[in-house]
Amino acid sequence: MRAPLSLSIAVVASTIALAGCGDDLPPYTPAPDAGFADTGAVVDVPAAVDRGPPQLDSGCPASRTITVADVPSGFLAPSMVRFVRELDGDTSKFSFAIMGETTVRFLWVNTEESVSSTASENTAFGRETSAIVGRYLAAGTAFVVVRQSSTRDPAMPALDPYARTLGLVFVDGELFQQRLVREGLSAYYTDFGCAPEPIHSALLLAEAEARANHRGIWAPGHPTNYADVFARWITGGTRACRPNPFRNQSYCP
Repeated sequence: MRAPLSLSIAVVASTIALAGCGDDLPPYTPAPDAGFADTGAVVDVPAAVDRGPPQLDSGCPASRTITVADVPSGFLAPSMVRFVRELDGDTSKFSFAIMGETTVRFLWVNTEESVSSTASENTAFGRETSAIVGRYLAAGTAFVVVRQSSTRDPAMPALDPYARTLGLVFVDGELFQQRLVREGLSAYYTDFGCAPEPIHSALLLAEAEARANHRGIWAPGHPTNYADVFARWITGGTRACRPNPFRNQSYCP
């Protein structure tokens, strides 16, 4: 699980509540940025699907669905895009109206490897996750990518050292990262710091639900030792911004 090394919608900025603490939490060190522009068409975004209550109670409040309207500051205007193909469980190609096909690295999730050039880093669950993500995205009908702003130039998108665009992905009105965490395909990834609110709480509670219900990486006997993974992800400073369930730290008060 290598850490990353950063139909139509576009909305007027004043129609989206861009409030929050995103400016204080740049989760990655971006590589040099390239300039892009967005189109200006407007459409309705489908409402997120209500998937019903979890099977087992996590002991915490339910994770509320995050929509495009919840995106805090620190991000560019939403872009309506077309899904092209998945590259890994946490990375896919989307086609943007102006800049064409672009690789998007999903912020705040980190699935097990499936296409690493180092064969030993790939896992059976990583390959399964990649296939599941591909099926989910192929079944979607409306896709919105909200790119994170560069810390060097807030008007430009943030890129990671592999030149992948860092962003939030919304599929049919729902934050896709939230679905990945809720279904146990990834833990809430905070190696580069926590997400701003309300995304932070939504992902944390989604993870609590997945763990309580033994989904995916939380299933008994899962071959990857996530106690070791969390020990690497949650250290001091900004990396200590979330509880570690392997140290009996509660997800909720």
